[in-house]
Amino acid sequence: MMIRATSIALTFALYGYADAAGCHPAFSGSATYGPGDYVSATSTVETTTACTCGDSGCPTPTGQTSGCSTTTTTTETHNYQCVSGANSAFCDKDGYQPGTSLYWSQAWTKESAECSGAVTPTPPPTPAVWSSADSGCPGAFVAGTDYAAAEKVSLAGTAYTAVYECAAAPNNQFCGKAGYEPGTGQYWAVVWTLLGSCSGTISPTSSPNYSTLTDAGGCPDAWEAGVNKYEENDKVSKNGLVFQCAAFPFSGFCGQTGYEPMPDDGTEYWKDAWTVVGYCSGTISPTASPSFDPAKHVGGCPEEWVGGTNTAYEEGDMVSITVSTSPLQKIAYTCKAWPFSGFCGLYAPNSGLPDDQQGWTMNGGCTGTIAPTTAPSFGTLNLVAGGCPQDYDENNLSGIEAGDQVSLVVSAAPTERRVVYECKSGAASAYCIQPAFIPGGQYSAMAWDLKGYCDGTISPTAAPTAYINADQPTAPAQCTSPATVKECFFEKDVTTTGVTCTCSDADCPNPNGETTGCTKDVTETTCPSVDTFSSSATYEAGDVVRIGTKKFQCKAWPYYLWCGNSAYEPSLEAGVWTDAWSEIGDCP
Repeated sequence: MMIRATSIALTFALYGYADAAGCHPAFSGSATYGPGDYVSATSTVETTTACTCGDSGCPTPTGQTSGCSTTTTTTETHNYQCVSGANSAFCDKDGYQPGTSLYWSQAWTKESAECSGAVTPTPPPTPAVWSSADSGCPGAFVAGTDYAAAEKVSLAGTAYTAVYECAAAPNNQFCGKAGYEPGTGQYWAVVWTLLGSCSGTISPTSSPNYSTLTDAGGCPDAWEAGVNKYEENDKVSKNGLVFQCAAFPFSGFCGQTGYEPMPDDGTEYWKDAWTVVGYCSGTISPTASPSFDPAKHVGGCPEEWVGGTNTAYEEGDMVSITVSTSPLQKIAYTCKAWPFSGFCGLYAPNSGLPDDQQGWTMNGGCTGTIAPTTAPSFGTLNLVAGGCPQDYDENNLSGIEAGDQVSLVVSAAPTERRVVYECKSGAASAYCIQPAFIPGGQYSAMAWDLKGYCDGTISPTAAPTAYINADQPTAPAQCTSPATVKECFFEKDVTTTGVTCTCSDADCPNPNGETTGCTKDVTETTCPSVDTFSSSATYEAGDVVRIGTKKFQCKAWPYYLWCGNSAYEPSLEAGVWTDAWSEIGDCP
């Protein structure tokens, strides 16, 4: 007797708590399945039974007297469960449909007994209340949020609201990412722990206990939105608390919408830009008029400040401002070191603050005039050994990569002065080829690192160029494709299934003794080029990319799932990219 099964019904599926006799919803190729999920699949079963040739109901070819058979068709429906472990990743993939596809048994377990009717879902038992002190629910889970270690969230279900706790560092970095949603994401159990159930909301906490905070006295101004409004260490106040702007580069977020300290919408993005440093009451007393103590008099006044671009003034440049015309009184200021020097041409010195928070430092009162100040000294910068690299040319930026250096003329008189900038590594290196990120400009710090000053030229001088991955004259023997192989390549085995082969050949699988229709799997070694990382590419375990000549290999399952995510782009600096990639050497 021969039985052949063909799938005839595949539709939407979920799973739940139910009696084994009922059928779970049918498998769907458009649904997502994980370990333990149940589905059902209905098949036609053709049963071939021997019969006596010539009898009624026994199909008999003309002249045949023996070997006749009759075929009956029935249907069977079985439940299938998605396996646990690594193979569960295939449960919703093509070629693994339960009961019918070639590899279904690697991803699904079939129940031997047929099912009938439909499963009657019953709700899962409600977990115990998560906290003996307060049964209220913490804030609801919000996808994309950066959750701290041990932070708690709630997630409402149809039967109860569950409380989850985010894992300890460094796994807490994944708590807000796709695929890790508590209770539902494919990998949620890796980063979340179910604590129990809750109802209502957590009672409002009492007023902040300021015994552990510093009394800051009067309250600084409230936060206001504005690009470049705040710098490192600037302070604002809200609800009696004082917040301090973080160090560069996070200070760039301090004035952006969405980063207001303790906003009413409950989001916590502000923590990336602000830190609570104390409590306050009332207001800060008005700053007294600038003192003209003779001991702080600096002599003659430098030229008056004139507004300009972010390169109008350099570190060490001096200016004066007039604070009174009757009697005439002026104050002298010195431009701060880079990167704050970029503000010196954009923002006038503030005579009301002893330590201006933009680009200037107050020196003291001045009278009359002075001879022009000398060019600022480079004594605070390091000398870049070996001479000056190629000049930065905004009309020829193609080919600049992470680690490339350029020089920039910052002063032509009394002597030519040059500083050296180096293109940052990682995703930031993409800005180096954009004119808006000119070294020393407004957005320079996002793309370039100031390395120091230089003298002379590098011999030989060469413009920063990308690594050229040239063709090899002859492809290595182990490479079946492509026809031309690059100098920097990696080996990748590619398996093609269902390749027609001669049934009688030794390498052609033929367990049933067939004479035609035999197929086999063929594995070939390809040699792809090692190219730079692209967030639009799809990477598999073993794929290799490069930064310059440095090579990085995509890790095995499950880490390869992050290899195409731009947040895990390989870098020459330490970072989370090591969760997905491994450094493996250099290109020839």
